[in-house]
Amino acid sequence: MRQLLSRVGAFTRDERGSATVESVIWIPIFVWVLALIINVSMIVFEKNQAYRIVQNANRILSTGNMSSTTQVEEYIQAELASFAPNAQVNTSIENGVVTSRVYYQISDLLLPNVIEQLANIGITISAKHYVEY
Repeated sequence: MRQLLSRVGAFTRDERGSATVESVIWIPIFVWVLALIINVSMIVFEKNQAYRIVQNANRILSTGNMSSTTQVEEYIQAELASFAPNAQVNTSIENGVVTSRVYYQISDLLLPNVIEQLANIGITISAKHYVEY
């Protein structure tokens, strides 16, 4: 019995595995933060890419290389299909200004859903160009 008590006492005083316990607690938090950073950076990158696509489409229409707003909408939709397949595109010409608006859900861009509240956010992109032709 005395030998058992001495082994239990030695076990409770031994600190060799304490770093492992702390690591098991902190590693999931670090992985979650890393996944969140990756998701946010993808959202920002894809938003900038979508904005560039909308600007290019407006520029193409404003210089006369496309003849209708329907062509521009189809062009934008085709370019966005790789990362925002459910995007809603609207293009109009009013008072000599080409205006395109794109709306899509962030849920199209997320890898694993780290935060469910992010999935319900929508992004709206709008660009205007003067008609040159």
